[in-house]
Amino acid sequence: MNSKCPEKKLIISDIDGTLFNSHNDLPPTTEDAVRNLINEHNCVFTLSTGRSFIYTQPLIAYLNIEIPYAYSGGTIYDPQTESVIFEDPINCDQVAQVVQVAEKYKVSLLAHTVNNMYCQVNQSDWLNVSSREWMKGKPTQCPLRVQDIMAEVPDEIIRLDLFAEVNWLSTVYAEIKELVSDVNVFEMNRSIEITTSKIDKGYALQRIAEYLNIPIKDTIAIGDSLNDASLLNAAGFGVAMDTAPDQLKKIADAVVPSSDEGGLEKAMQMIS
Repeated sequence: MNSKCPEKKLIISDIDGTLFNSHNDLPPTTEDAVRNLINEHNCVFTLSTGRSFIYTQPLIAYLNIEIPYAYSGGTIYDPQTESVIFEDPINCDQVAQVVQVAEKYKVSLLAHTVNNMYCQVNQSDWLNVSSREWMKGKPTQCPLRVQDIMAEVPDEIIRLDLFAEVNWLSTVYAEIKELVSDVNVFEMNRSIEITTSKIDKGYALQRIAEYLNIPIKDTIAIGDSLNDASLLNAAGFGVAMDTAPDQLKKIADAVVPSSDEGGLEKAMQMIS
């Protein structure tokens, strides 16, 4: 654990729609701003994302981030020790209930483990998932396709995603909320994200700040989606992107332009 340095600030950012633009790319000017911040003596920078490990760790390595980061909605990994320092797996009963709903509505299901992702999906969705890149032009380790998540995933599951290109996903969301207890459930544009009730980005920020001996008042969080609400609420200063829903903007201390318009750079100018 690092020695206490009260003057340090911790900046933590979401990836998609915040650090990355709408083309899944990291604009050069944003990258320069992040790298300059990482080299600052009075600031440290890290990420908090819903992405799984295989889509997050390559970016961590690319940016040379050396402090813990949060992925899969709140699991924390330390790249220095190459180990998970906080996780809270979904129990078997909860997984079974989610699988039941996914199969009822015939929607695809992704299971995150601490170092991989397993996909119970149809062929069309598999072609989509298996071709995803961690950044535009940067392929990643391919997730694993399974027929039965309950039987074929060898490790504990830390997050589940249901997704489908349909306009009735809110029906699935409502059933998950009613059926499965002690979980956090977020309805996104074309997906539903599920973790245990102990896992969210805000709690992850608190754990990372404590790990680094940085007071929570000296943390700045930047995000663009409803799953960033706990992150902005927990931080000493919360920044929402202009593309964020109104619910997130209402709890933010500041709103900056979209990721396509250099919003993260604007947020960093507030910090410096």
